[in-house]
Amino acid sequence: MVFPRRSDIQRDDKNMAMLVHLLPLFGFMVPGLNIVIPLVIWLMKRDRSLYIEHHARESLNFQITITLLATLWFILKLLLVGFLLLPLVPVIIVVVLVFMVRAAMKAGSGEFYRYPVSLRLVN
Repeated sequence: MVFPRRSDIQRDDKNMAMLVHLLPLFGFMVPGLNIVIPLVIWLMKRDRSLYIEHHARESLNFQITITLLATLWFILKLLLVGFLLLPLVPVIIVVVLVFMVRAAMKAGSGEFYRYPVSLRLVN
């Protein structure tokens, strides 16, 4: 797979790639949107732009990873073990937000970004 050079990436593609990292923030308000939004963008744009496809796939993998971790934490909380992890929740939320904003900034500048902590489930 040959990635395009930064100068060859269209402004619209950069904007869409940036949005694919930021729009999952609506998942904090409506559960599930954090996965649905990158999935829809990935399915719609994967044949048109390699750049958008890469960022949508990365965002989708990251959002699935975060959702799996949140589900695991919720199950542990039901077992009363998760309450020990409760003080870490604000730190984890800040780290997730930093990763998402950083990915959006890289996408907006034309760089291919990979989340440092993410399961590679969608290829």
